[in-house]
Amino acid sequence: MRSLPNTSTQLSLKYRGWLLLPGAVCIGALAAYVSHHVRLRYNPGAGDFNWALNTAHALIHGHDPYAFTPSSLLVAYPLPVAFFGLPLLWLPEILAATVFSGISSGLLAYGILKSNQPWRLLIFLTFPYWFALSYAQWSPLIAAAWFLPVLAPLLVLVKPHIALPVAINRITLTGVVLAGLVLLASFAIMPDWPWRWLATTGAFESQYVLLTLPFGPLLLLAVFRWSREDARLLLGMAVLPFRGAYNLTALYLIPQSARQMAVLVSLSWLPMLLRGMLPVTQLIVLCCFLPALGMLFIRPVSRDALSKPRGNRAENLQP
Repeated sequence: MRSLPNTSTQLSLKYRGWLLLPGAVCIGALAAYVSHHVRLRYNPGAGDFNWALNTAHALIHGHDPYAFTPSSLLVAYPLPVAFFGLPLLWLPEILAATVFSGISSGLLAYGILKSNQPWRLLIFLTFPYWFALSYAQWSPLIAAAWFLPVLAPLLVLVKPHIALPVAINRITLTGVVLAGLVLLASFAIMPDWPWRWLATTGAFESQYVLLTLPFGPLLLLAVFRWSREDARLLLGMAVLPFRGAYNLTALYLIPQSARQMAVLVSLSWLPMLLRGMLPVTQLIVLCCFLPALGMLFIRPVSRDALSKPRGNRAENLQP
């Protein structure tokens, strides 16, 4: 007997296509609005996006973008960051950061909606996302690369220690070619930039989740789920250095159900609320990484599996 078409699925696909772009634009515009007002009131300037603007400005005017004394708060970016700042260089720096944050959030929303997992939009309620939005950080755009893989290799050239865990799961030929062209262009502009950039990173203050005692080493258990891309994402984020919670937006790509997402989103605020009780990195391990690790070993039951009739035992044994 011919099975009837799944009408609910067809309607879901129809409305998903109709809402995809408007939904992403609305979320991006809202993020830009919030980012702009936060920048005006609390964090004047372009935040972390300032490095993209300053590097592009220096290159256009024939200056050395690495001619400064590095410190814990002044650690340069790789030269390819200038390609992100160049299109927005004509805007005031606060407005440029606003546009960058809006586009990053819009792309993340677009990728989530296109994946047909709207519950993942809860990522916009996590503390790391709001922290990143407040300082025009790159982690929302890096999280968007999970759904838009062409961006992943390019972002490794800009923020390698944060983008690499995403990129190792999202390698595409188009993305590699695009990143390769940008890399060649950067060498044509300044052949020695990698060494100049590395010379500034000695003052970089970073933390390693995996080395955070007593619970950080437990994250090595993710190796037992190595075949899963979310396990590789978690392990990569645990091994590579990070500077603050604003770097952790991609961690909230790990949940595989709305319930898991809601739990991890709620826990994401605890390191801020409980700061002072324990070192922040320990709180991040306890409240963010360990719950995500647990989710790797819990396979959520899909709605299709719940709705599938069991039948009798004899039928289940038939080939």
